[in-house]
Amino acid sequence: MARIHGRLAVLWLDDQAGTCRNVSGDLNNITFNRSKNQPETTTFGDRDTQREVDGLRDAAWDVTGVYGVDGAATGIVGLLDDMFSGSLTARLQYLPAGSVTGSPIYTACVRMTSYNVAEPVDGVVAATFGLAIASGSITAACAV
Repeated sequence: MARIHGRLAVLWLDDQAGTCRNVSGDLNNITFNRSKNQPETTTFGDRDTQREVDGLRDAAWDVTGVYGVDGAATGIVGLLDDMFSGSLTARLQYLPAGSVTGSPIYTACVRMTSYNVAEPVDGVVAATFGLAIASGSITAACAV
């Protein structure tokens, strides 16, 4: 199994006009969270809980980056502001290992769940935002 450095991660997001934008150059941390509801089922006479029912799946991304203003709506700030103010969903493409051949590409329809800007007096201004699956499911493919 190949070891992959985190610096290779790539994140693409659609803006509200539907144009796919690579926002990786402004980011420095992505956490991809997946969970699955496992309902507990049992019947009379069983001694243990059984999880025989496949539950609902969920996915979310927690992202941190540098708050960079470039004066254009196409920059990370403009994109995040549009995502926050709009009620539309956006397509996300996430490549945790970058475009290395054989690495996964996750695609999902997402909605912004949070957006924060931290401005420390002695540091770089950072933007953090959360995205969660909005409809459908995540598709996984491999980079070629």
